[in-house]
Amino acid sequence: MEVYIPGQVTLINCLASHVKLFEIELKESFSVRPGQFIMLWIPRIGEIPLSVTDMEGSVLKLIIARKGKVTTFIHENIRVGSRVYVRGPFGNGFTLKKWKALLIGGGYGLAPLYFLAKSLNFLGYPCDVALGFKNRNEVFFEEEFKKICSRVIIYTDDGSYGLKGMVTDILRGKDVAKTYDAIYACGKEAMIVKLLQYCLRHGLYMEASLERYIKCGVGVCGSCILDGGIRVCRDGPVFNSSILRELKDLGKVWRDPSGRKQPLP
Repeated sequence: MEVYIPGQVTLINCLASHVKLFEIELKESFSVRPGQFIMLWIPRIGEIPLSVTDMEGSVLKLIIARKGKVTTFIHENIRVGSRVYVRGPFGNGFTLKKWKALLIGGGYGLAPLYFLAKSLNFLGYPCDVALGFKNRNEVFFEEEFKKICSRVIIYTDDGSYGLKGMVTDILRGKDVAKTYDAIYACGKEAMIVKLLQYCLRHGLYMEASLERYIKCGVGVCGSCILDGGIRVCRDGPVFNSSILRELKDLGKVWRDPSGRKQPLP
């Protein structure tokens, strides 16, 4: 789908200090798989890629973190009733398979994992989820995950809610490799690298959604290209462990809007 679909914002929910949930009623619906993304266009402001948090009929749900010019405008100026435009969906999504899965997300990285968990639950495939946040005030979507996951584990950096530590601390337990067949992840690449190393050591299947600067969404401009010519927008954003292990850029560098490689923050 290359044309823009107009939509109207019908609900805005503040989830954390810099994260909001937007529900958008689209003029027409489309089919989308968990892990795919759309391009959200705000006329005269700009266009950004966003993972789909959920899709029910023609209602699109997006979790948007305030982190740049366009997202700041959205947080400060978009209201219920505002008109926005969507094109997509794009990219490859997560694999839906009947195995015992552990979903691991950090902060707003949980956005595509909710759609994944909901889809796995609909198919009758069991899954657990571990989510990491800075502190109690930044925790969101816990109750939503509890409705569709067998187990929800929360980590906070300061221990103000749930377990104290990083979400990757879950790997310290001896039961992860024995309990699960696969790990799905989305979050900071330092987290993804740790998970990948663990999965490779223990023979666990893994898929992770990567975040890169995306302009076109269809693999033409090259702004999201990784080493080896892999384009995140077209070949990803979800990659399995066989591909992730070959990416020398993973956890180290990304391309800025000019296309130059920069160290990951």
